[in-house]
Amino acid sequence: MRTRQRRTIDLLTPEEVADQLKVSVFTVRRWINQDKLPAYRVGRAWRISADELSAWLKNRQNRGS
Repeated sequence: MRTRQRRTIDLLTPEEVADQLKVSVFTVRRWINQDKLPAYRVGRAWRISADELSAWLKNRQNRGS
């Protein structure tokens, strides 16, 4: 019998992202509104995938080099 493994997606709030990046939550929301940071609308709230945040940061690091 095969068992399915479910992959959980770690979703962060804009506040959590701001804390991690040491920027204001307003900056994070601005990046979301300008489509600079990939985010998902869940009801009235925004959520950012931890994996996509890591990829976004790596992409920005590579552009700056």
